[in-house]
Amino acid sequence: MGGNADMRRFLVSPDSIKNDTVYISGDDLKHMVQVLRFRTGDHLLVFDGTGLEHEIELVSVDKAMAVGKIVKTGTPETESKRKVILFQGMPKSDKMEWIIQKTVELGVSQIVPMITRYSVVRDIDRNIDAKLERWNRISREACKQSGRVVIPEVKKPLEYSKAMDLWDDMVSNETCGSSLAVFCYENEGKKCFKELLKCYNIDYIKTIGIFIGPEGGFAEEEIKLAGDHGIIPVGLGKRILRTETAAVAVLSIIMYEIGDFDL
Repeated sequence: MGGNADMRRFLVSPDSIKNDTVYISGDDLKHMVQVLRFRTGDHLLVFDGTGLEHEIELVSVDKAMAVGKIVKTGTPETESKRKVILFQGMPKSDKMEWIIQKTVELGVSQIVPMITRYSVVRDIDRNIDAKLERWNRISREACKQSGRVVIPEVKKPLEYSKAMDLWDDMVSNETCGSSLAVFCYENEGKKCFKELLKCYNIDYIKTIGIFIGPEGGFAEEEIKLAGDHGIIPVGLGKRILRTETAAVAVLSIIMYEIGDFDL
């Protein structure tokens, strides 16, 4: 099922789907009834973040609960066949929210915020639980908007060295398949991302890691540590990009190369 572009989509929890029946309550119910004016007999799409999408017909709607019968179930081809992990150096202010929204729309699989030498750390520990909840809510909303059916997790911020260790753990997992990791470095004058991709058969790469620094870029010791972990430095052309632009640019290039922009 490719989904109906005119049909509204809602995210529900997996335990709200029982056999062929879907139960909707809370804020989504209020939006359905008070704003969208859904009534018995209307059709809509629901997904639970696990990869399936259901078309349902509403059989009852009241102030406490909407109940729908599943008419059709499918797996839309909106998820990438590659696992792309974004390791993002913590930027200033609310840029992280924009990065999460746009990279989820583009197909990122997971986002790992990193605390690097040049990160502005004063706001990271303060209210981190609330920030993490908001970041993952933005990821869910971006999935709803973009037609995705698997929700990328935004991890709790890690120190740079711990992020490197996490990448090592990911690629050592035998289910990962072949992997490639790059970190974007504005002073890399020899190897651009375009040339690097020519050296690989992208069809055999299953997991891709992208390391992007904050506004101040990477420190020399961080560049060395990345090399020690087998992560390849690449440039992104003749101009210096902002950290939020770099994340979108690299992910767009990857999705183009692996065919995710094909219809």
